[in-house]
Amino acid sequence: MTDFESPELPLSRDAGGSDSVGFAEAQIQAMRDHPRLEAAMRHSVSGALAYYRANPIMHRNVKDVGRFVLGVVALYLDATGGLTHRRLRALSGQSGLISAGAASTVLLRLRLIGYVTPEGSQVNGQIKLYRPTAAMTEAFRERMRIELEAASTLHPRVAAIAALLEQPEVFPALMAVLGDDTINAARHPHPDTAGIDRISVRSAGMMLMFRILSDADTGGSFPPTGETTLSVSSLAREFEVSRSHVLTVLRDAERAGLMTRLNEEGRWRIEPRLVESFRTFYAVLYLGMIKGARAAQAALAIGQAGPGKAGR
Repeated sequence: MTDFESPELPLSRDAGGSDSVGFAEAQIQAMRDHPRLEAAMRHSVSGALAYYRANPIMHRNVKDVGRFVLGVVALYLDATGGLTHRRLRALSGQSGLISAGAASTVLLRLRLIGYVTPEGSQVNGQIKLYRPTAAMTEAFRERMRIELEAASTLHPRVAAIAALLEQPEVFPALMAVLGDDTINAARHPHPDTAGIDRISVRSAGMMLMFRILSDADTGGSFPPTGETTLSVSSLAREFEVSRSHVLTVLRDAERAGLMTRLNEEGRWRIEPRLVESFRTFYAVLYLGMIKGARAAQAALAIGQAGPGKAGR
């Protein structure tokens, strides 16, 4: 049995037919059925909200999944041969979440906020190579830590990677795997998460949903179902979007069968379909985190020659 395998969660690619996100349906179902999945999801949602409030600079500039994926791709390229404008445009366009042209705009934005910096000489007036700054690395590292901590409740060995993220070799080794899986998942989303995927491409879409679920959480099953009251104005203020934008996201959720509007006074019902969609969404995410942690562990020989080797 390898470091990240267990009888309750098969990680072999032979465990049933592989689905569109690259994991076998048996793997996804095993994760969906994991007895600690709800606790992990609660940690992910509460952690994401806390980090949003602690790091507003990142979230003002990376407010939808397309731009977040672009940041992950940038770190992936840096870890696998170098971040160049051409490579970033090519992979961003292939992901399907953000166009190659928009990638150029976001790259400029990342430079303006101090997240990437040019390195080396220019060729024909064009910058040849960029490097993620310490600020970008720290921001994304801490965001990934939240999901690694959640995944470690499902597979405790993942905690070994989370505890070593500050060591110079560990985060790039992790991003070399997570970046590839992120691009693959963006290209081939799971059909059960279609409603969530539509919301995630909206500015602050997922953060709006996280806040709604967090406010409705009474400590029972998570995500919760049933009636809840929400304030469009409060959501708009916290996530720096317009009221009309919040209503657009809510309409997306209603069309997807995730939520139902009950009246004009802010009463909504969170539907069971939302719970099922989130379970699949996080099952795929945690499988990716486990796979990435296992690959980084193997590449750095963590747990074989001792964790100190990762820092050498």
